[in-house]
Amino acid sequence: MTTGSALHQRWRTAVAPLLPDPEPTWQQLVNHYSEPHRHYHTLDHVAACLGWLDHYRHLAADPLSLELALWAHDVIYDPRASDNEARSADWFAQHFADCTLTDQQRARVHVLILATIHPHPPTDPDMALLQDIDLSILGADAELYDRYEGWIRQEYEFVPEEAFRKGRSAVLQSFLDQDVIYHTTELRERLEVSARDNLGRALGKLSDG
Repeated sequence: MTTGSALHQRWRTAVAPLLPDPEPTWQQLVNHYSEPHRHYHTLDHVAACLGWLDHYRHLAADPLSLELALWAHDVIYDPRASDNEARSADWFAQHFADCTLTDQQRARVHVLILATIHPHPPTDPDMALLQDIDLSILGADAELYDRYEGWIRQEYEFVPEEAFRKGRSAVLQSFLDQDVIYHTTELRERLEVSARDNLGRALGKLSDG
């Protein structure tokens, strides 16, 4: 089963029952995540995030809101823009305005999507789990992490090499400078060491250029 068909099946089970007419929203979601400028922020990323949620669902107080936030958190992605998370949160609010979620649940998903900006340490356990899942790629095995760095470079192909190296180095260093990258005990124990190894190796490659 392809990523797209598996995700569509999951959508029909987990999300579609919340909406009066779910198929147009599904098509919009797919169209956004399939834009040609995307190489990492694709449906594969959504599928990977949902897989992590499945594995750690027992940690979530509100797994439905977490799942919805993961579906929508990168639905708007323009590498030239700085407001993608806010626009993704607004996309969710617009497309789920008429659904069976409560106002409180919709507001919660909106807040969780905005938390993927990673502006500050998480303020509650579900937000911590969401942020950790979003950054799980940093702790991937070395081969997958290196592919991820390549995908990010492709998404920023419009940026000259020297400027990209400087900007990307600053982003990676900002993660290394944090006391912890992962805020949940379970993901920190699993990913923190490999994430720091990956980030250090990537920074070395960027400085060697």
